[in-house]
Amino acid sequence: MRVDGIKTEIRGEDKVSRGHLSDRLSIHNGDGINAGQASLADLIDDKASFEEVAAWGVSFDRLMKNKSGQKYFAEFLKSEYSDENILFWQACEELKRERNTEKIEEKARIIYEDFISILSPKEVSLDSRVREIINNNMVHPSAHTFDEAQNQIYTLMQRDSYPRFIASPLYKKILSSYGHMEEL
Repeated sequence: MRVDGIKTEIRGEDKVSRGHLSDRLSIHNGDGINAGQASLADLIDDKASFEEVAAWGVSFDRLMKNKSGQKYFAEFLKSEYSDENILFWQACEELKRERNTEKIEEKARIIYEDFISILSPKEVSLDSRVREIINNNMVHPSAHTFDEAQNQIYTLMQRDSYPRFIASPLYKKILSSYGHMEEL
């Protein structure tokens, strides 16, 4: 299965409704290496150009539309102990691509349990208005059940985490590495 270009593997049962999404999904780069444990060299994707990587520094939208950009940003968020935000955003993107009604309902419940429930260790920070919308939407879950929440988390990442990412040694190292690769 793929989440916005990031390969995921479901571990355990095929039944989506059992257990937590985070217990059954692991994010990998294209080489099958766990992105949470990969080195910078492992994460570099030679398909992205130096110009693309540089554009991530001025456009959060561009970063999030690029699979390599998402991987690097997820790595950064993991180092800040806030990777639940991008994991939630990616799970919502995957949900929107699902066409099977039964699977949509199952995935929506998993997303709720893993990221919305106050009992979840990966709970995302949402205001009460959005929580109420989600609770109402969960009566009959659809591919768009979490749209308001996804937009709120996207904005949170853009305003909060993104400026720290582009100022981080990780982004500077990535940018430098891509620049050196093009010079060869």
